Formats: sequence, structure tokens, C-alpha cells
Amino acid sequence: MDTQHSTDAKLKSLMEMLESKDGLIRQKARIALVELDGPAVMPLSEALTHSKLDQTRWGAAKALGEIVDARSIPALVDALEDKNADVAWLAGVALRKFEKAAWKLLLQKLIESGVDSVRLRNGTRHVFSGQKAEGFNDLLEELMTALEDSALPEAGGIVAGEILKRMRSDDADWD
Repeated sequence: MDTQHSTDAKLKSLMEMLESKDGLIRQKARIALVELDGPAVMPLSEALTHSKLDQTRWGAAKALGEIVDARSIPALVDALEDKNADVAWLAGVALRKFEKAAWKLLLQKLIESGVDSVRLRNGTRHVFSGQKAEGFNDLLEELMTALEDSALPEAGGIVAGEILKRMRSDDADWD
């Protein structure tokens, strides 16, 4: 119990440091949070989603990209639409590290909101850029084309639906 209390206190302190105006303090906090690994994922995800400070969201996205824990995928997907382009970019960099594990949630979000969100379409394109997966390369290529600026906004969602359908089919083959 003492160890849990100690970890909680350390986490609280580090999360407060992540909100500092001093960049070196934020950097030290971010490095320490990455070293904490698993216990830091949810507080960092919360900061990424709810902090009003760009530098805090940036630090959270950067740290989550170094920890690479699947629990952070929902916050990172949402952060693709962050008003700060650097935060959105880091969220995309982080999501690329998850590869296929991030696809389902990201593609579902693209289907739901992609028509209305240029940021989400651009972020999704960033995440999928260069990704390859056996049995999906044809659709990944189609997705990249559908997410280009000149394509119809609906095109990305249509291809996303096809990828999800194929993923479900692949999952059924394993049963």
C-alpha cells in the first residue's frame, strides 16, 4: 500500500510539473513519467484530452508515444484533432507505433467524423503513411489516396469501412 501511495504522490507531482511554464521542468517531468511507464498512462491520457495548456498536451502526447501502451489509443486518436498542430502531429507519431492495434478505433472515428474534420483526415493520413500489413496493402493504398486533399471528404470513410470489414473477416477466420 505504501508503494502505491508513493507512486500516486510521485505521479501527482510529475503531472503538476508537466504544467510548468519552464520547459526544462516539463522535460524532466516527461522523462520521469516515461520511466514510470504503465502507471503514468491514464494521467497522461487525461492531460492530453483535457489540459488547456498546449505545452502540457504536447508533453503528454510525446510521453505517451514513448510509453506505447494501448490504453492511450483513445486519447491519442482524439488528439489528432487538437487545435495545436504540434500536439496533433505528436499524437500521429505515437499512433504509428501501435500499427494495426490502433486501426479499429482510428478508422471508426474517421467514419464517424472524417467528413467534417480536415484535421482528423490529415492525422489519419499521417498515421497510415508507410504502414503495411499482409492482406491490407491494397486498401491501405486506397485509403492514402482517399485522404489526399483533392479527394472527396467521404472517400476516406468509405475505404475505412472496407478495412474494418476485412479486419472483422480476418478475426472470424481465427475462430
